[in-house]
Amino acid sequence: MEKPNNNPLFKHFRQPAIYLKLPSQGKFYPANSLDISVTGDVPIYPMTVKDELTLKTPDALMNGSGMAEVIRSCCPALKDPWVIPAVDLDAIFIAIRLASYGTTMEITTACPHCKESNDHGVNLTTLLENITPANYNDQPRIDNLIFKFKPQSYKDINLMNIATFEERRLVNNVLSSELADDEKKRLFDESFKKITELNVSMLISCIESITVDGNTVADEIQIREFLDNTSRTIFAEIKDKIQELMNRNKIQPISVVCDNQECAKEYTTDLVFDQANFFE
Repeated sequence: MEKPNNNPLFKHFRQPAIYLKLPSQGKFYPANSLDISVTGDVPIYPMTVKDELTLKTPDALMNGSGMAEVIRSCCPALKDPWVIPAVDLDAIFIAIRLASYGTTMEITTACPHCKESNDHGVNLTTLLENITPANYNDQPRIDNLIFKFKPQSYKDINLMNIATFEERRLVNNVLSSELADDEKKRLFDESFKKITELNVSMLISCIESITVDGNTVADEIQIREFLDNTSRTIFAEIKDKIQELMNRNKIQPISVVCDNQECAKEYTTDLVFDQANFFE
């Protein structure tokens, strides 16, 4: 039971601005990490000044801790932001943006027909209403193995993004360096191995279990051993199935019309919610 707040100003504290139905429907969360209502909603509060300042701290954005703190502040029902499944993240970001700044978010896109830059207003309420529940019920059979997949957690995604950024920075530094060719080759070989390991780790974070001959394997070490020793064809097929699920459960592209009157053609654009500029 929560301790009552005796501050006379308590009733003037911020209140939930909207209630969000999580696309995951509360699935994929560890025990005791989520407080969800009987109707399947979680309250979303507007950001505080402290939250806005947190999002302007480069280091906090880079390691993900800043965004985690903002989620914890604005979505107290999500007790541990790091375990949030990927299928809920965009909806949570949109809801926080909506609760804090209102219905419309301006985006800039480039028309693929005339290359003109266009500004558009996206209705976030409509966007949220059109998000469908995540579906991970399919259990595809690959090489007589039955796979049960799951979305990555926010922690998994963040670790992958940091590692990918570091690897890209290493490659760029090597390319621009004056190292001998054999030393460059050695560093590139090491980088390639790390990128391969990242791909394996990404797949592992998306596999809940593999069933074969009536035996279900959920141990990450055993799954990693399998991925390290399976054929390139099977590995690629697993990766394609995971990517197909990710695409199915992400925010779908929206249609916009080019502002250039000489063009005025309709085109679709993906909505990418970059933590560094989404809340500006």
